[in-house]
Amino acid sequence: MASSGSTSKSSRKAYADLSPLVAKNKTNSKIVEPAGFDLKAALGRADALAATQTRKDEADTVLLTKKAWEVAISPGKSLPMQAFMAWMSGTSVSIFSILITGMILMSPLRAIVSVQQTFAGLERAAKGTRLDLTMQKAAFIAINLAGILFGVYRLSIMGLLPTTSSDWLAFLPPKEYMEYSA
Repeated sequence: MASSGSTSKSSRKAYADLSPLVAKNKTNSKIVEPAGFDLKAALGRADALAATQTRKDEADTVLLTKKAWEVAISPGKSLPMQAFMAWMSGTSVSIFSILITGMILMSPLRAIVSVQQTFAGLERAAKGTRLDLTMQKAAFIAINLAGILFGVYRLSIMGLLPTTSSDWLAFLPPKEYMEYSA
């Protein structure tokens, strides 16, 4: 047993340095900790605070990861609403259906261009952690690409994409006949 090393009456406590015993216990798992053994008291307050801080950092990382996945899948939540609006506008070529299709195409394009700004707040919050947002950003881009594909499909249904050979007749040379009959 050793004293705390301080001479004030309020801080005089006797303690035993149990850190070598704890180290042996970690290397040899056959030794069972005695009843009433307090690891915080054995390791000291600084180690206990460091362990608490590590657990807090891990919890923050888990929370930031969940928030990043929420941000990543948020564009997918607007796809059903856009599909309903496209269905309500019909397949005819009118100003309303063209505006709806333009909105369906432009909102994912803007989101893909601003993917860094979308995740900037999470990256600032995760500055000191090992949080990697690559998968969340890839999912965000993939969902927005699905929105763009839906917009292109919508243009095809409306007949605004040149997908048939008759759409390209203006670029074909006129057929030359070998003879004319009068």
